[in-house]
Amino acid sequence: MRRVLPAWLAGYQRAWLRPDVVAGLVVWSVVVPQCVAYAQIAGLPPQAGLMAAPGALIAYAFLGTSRSLVVSATTATSALSAAVVGPLAGGDVAKFAVLSAALALLTGVVLLVGGFLRLGVISDFVSVPVMTGFLFGLGLTIIVGQFPKAMGLKDGTGNFFPRLWDVVSSIGDAHALTVLVGACSVLALVALARTPVPATLGVLVISIAVSAVFDLSAHGVDVIGKIPSALPDPAWPSITGDEFTTLLPAAFGVLILSTEAVGVARSLATIHGYRVDPNRDLSAMGASNVLAGLSSGFVQSGGASQTAAADRAGGQSQLATLITAALVLLTGAFLAPVFKDLPQATLAAIVIVAVTSFLRVGELRRFARVRRSAIVLALLALLGVLTLGVLSGLIVTAAISLVVVIQHISRPPVVVLEQDPLVLRVEGGLFYANAVSVKDHVLALAPPGTTITLNLSSSYDLDVESLDMLGELAAVVDLRLTRVRPRAAEMLARAGLADRVVHERQLLR
Repeated sequence: MRRVLPAWLAGYQRAWLRPDVVAGLVVWSVVVPQCVAYAQIAGLPPQAGLMAAPGALIAYAFLGTSRSLVVSATTATSALSAAVVGPLAGGDVAKFAVLSAALALLTGVVLLVGGFLRLGVISDFVSVPVMTGFLFGLGLTIIVGQFPKAMGLKDGTGNFFPRLWDVVSSIGDAHALTVLVGACSVLALVALARTPVPATLGVLVISIAVSAVFDLSAHGVDVIGKIPSALPDPAWPSITGDEFTTLLPAAFGVLILSTEAVGVARSLATIHGYRVDPNRDLSAMGASNVLAGLSSGFVQSGGASQTAAADRAGGQSQLATLITAALVLLTGAFLAPVFKDLPQATLAAIVIVAVTSFLRVGELRRFARVRRSAIVLALLALLGVLTLGVLSGLIVTAAISLVVVIQHISRPPVVVLEQDPLVLRVEGGLFYANAVSVKDHVLALAPPGTTITLNLSSSYDLDVESLDMLGELAAVVDLRLTRVRPRAAEMLARAGLADRVVHERQLLR
């Protein structure tokens, strides 16, 4: 039975119950406003966020390995969803909802397969400066997209710069009362963030009350309006083959964005003295997206702010997440009508304040101070999002990270251990991608006919290209190989290079 139950439940301790209940309440106070607000980023009505969250929370609670990670709507995945679905929907609201759910379902399949193929290590290949730059650009794009709602302006179109121009050129048409509501909401969020009161929930309650009492909608302030019950609505999102082809790259994009969630889970696990399995967590987030997609929701991922709230509240296990899921279900069933007087400007303010965490100026300064190439990579990713859009910017981000990885593994340093006789060591495993680079480096250090001892301690195996390279070196210099691993020695024997292998005692002679 213990093998069937998740690890946290199999070893649950009674002392965890109180902190888990408290954490569940705290996370609910964060998740509900975010579900409503981030549905807006995804281009969907508020109820979509409440419908998607319960299944996502429950799936990760039972399948994930982090005790604290909260999987629900996030700014990055919501923005990516809107960027991909918008052009396909063509203004059809119903089609937009179906495509958003289909993207969540497709993302779930990609993440499930990614976990099965052990692609959790992808988080190790995404450069921190590159992801920081991408999130910075994404934050600016989202903020500019929310300005029209916060100011009572007509929504703009295009990427960052066209939208920014639309806001600047029409700022004279801003609705004064809407601007006041938006500005007051921002100030309240900032002020409440310094108190024990959940800021987003507090601002939601205050703004709904003020809007209802003063009938702000009658004075030109746009409000959400009546929304139906927000319980999960099981449905299979039907799409065409062309739509499937268009959505698939975005699903892989979420796989890249999931590295942030994996990083958050790892960090908290390290702090609290346990380990997580990135591959299983990918699969767990995949299951979360499958349930979100089948519940007429949209793409979900591990949220840093929600997870931080759970950790700060003292949550000890995923029971806190299950409590949150139950409370979200109750909210969708009985409290959805309460949101009808919520000003759109307040929702925009919640989004704007939330994504300011992406604008990590201090990190960019640190990159510039520590390593110039890091700030260049960050700025390239940032500009990629601003000029090309969210999905294309994410592709640029992935490409830059891939180039960085390839550059490092294909150009391993060759260090000189001794000058006479010349002893060299390759700082990295030899394989086909770096064989030519290593050969050129060695020949630059040693003229033809020189006796060279090459330390292969970093090479656990050798492929055809690296064996050919060693054979080419042996034809030019007097090549000796030392510190050879067993598997590499076997490959050298097959290639007829076994006579080049020497041992330390032979070198001492």
